Amino acid sequence: MNEDSKNYEMQILAMMINQYLDDMVSLSEEKLNQLEAKRDQIVWDLATRIYKESGHKVEFHIIRNLINSRIEVMKYQLFFSKFSLLESKRIDEEKAIKIAEQKANAVINDKKIDDTEKIRSQENERQLSIFIKVQEIISDQLDVEKSEIHIDDELFYLKSSSYSFYSSYSFYSSYSSCSNGLLVSNWGGDELDTIDLIMALEEEFELELEEKCQEFTTVKKLVDYLAENLGK
Repeated sequence: MNEDSKNYEMQILAMMINQYLDDMVSLSEEKLNQLEAKRDQIVWDLATRIYKESGHKVEFHIIRNLINSRIEVMKYQLFFSKFSLLESKRIDEEKAIKIAEQKANAVINDKKIDDTEKIRSQENERQLSIFIKVQEIISDQLDVEKSEIHIDDELFYLKSSSYSFYSSYSFYSSYSSCSNGLLVSNWGGDELDTIDLIMALEEEFELELEEKCQEFTTVKKLVDYLAENLGK
């Protein structure tokens, strides 16, 4: 099967699964929780149904990935529909869901589902906005694709000048105290690139990061700190 055929197959599968889930579940938190709890059973049911109707065997993990993507979109629809209804009670439910879906799709198109799943909470919109900005700064400063920057990624490694291995390390204030090593980014570059990145983060968020830098061992810890301290 060539690439075009594979892409077409995925489009048809996604369309069928989306329609199946939309018909099966109303847009409510309770129904979405039930859907997640029965996800493996739905994978089996859909795979069986496809085989019986077409004789085509679809790998379980493909169906599960498509279901996961649709569930994530439905969660964003629910989140933004509540937000939109609070903004204007005069907006009817159908229009609110449409607006919510447009906003949700715009967010999802710029990042992987894995990242957004890990920062869902009552403040997820704020943290998501900060993560996107941090992701953009890292991408610009280190010339790396945003899709390669994830919320649980380590920020930097300490490259020893005396040894040939890397050891996990924290942020740049430790650089001046480590005479036997140089801090380099998890995404490449040298110690000067590391310093430029930190300066760009401080300039963007207008926060001094030096005193707390040893706590920022991952992108998520930096995002959490910024979410807690911005505007104080």
